[in-house]
Amino acid sequence: MGIFLTNKQKDVSMGYIGFAIIRRSVAKSFDKNISDLYEKLYTPPFEKYSYEENRYLDEHLPKYLNKFLFHSDYDGYFGVRDVKGIYKELSKLKSTFEREDFYKKYEDLVELFSQGKRIDIY
Repeated sequence: MGIFLTNKQKDVSMGYIGFAIIRRSVAKSFDKNISDLYEKLYTPPFEKYSYEENRYLDEHLPKYLNKFLFHSDYDGYFGVRDVKGIYKELSKLKSTFEREDFYKKYEDLVELFSQGKRIDIY
């Protein structure tokens, strides 16, 4: 099982954990405070965000980066406008990974978004 992203011309697949690692790295490369809040989703006891934390995210996280980080990872799609906006945000960041295979998957993902077409998620 894992996540499968496609725009009918290019496909990217990876495990759910791999996708989570990529999104965590993106949050970390954007901003430390955003990263700390995002990590809260992955750290027991998995508490939901407070009103203040939600407000901070709304005020400091760009719209399309928010869509990328918080979109469902098992169903749905990114529309063309979202794909272009997400690509613009991802291209500004310098994400780092401990393992080369995650960096390769990240590059594949950025390439998929660079094509500017609707991306379906399965």
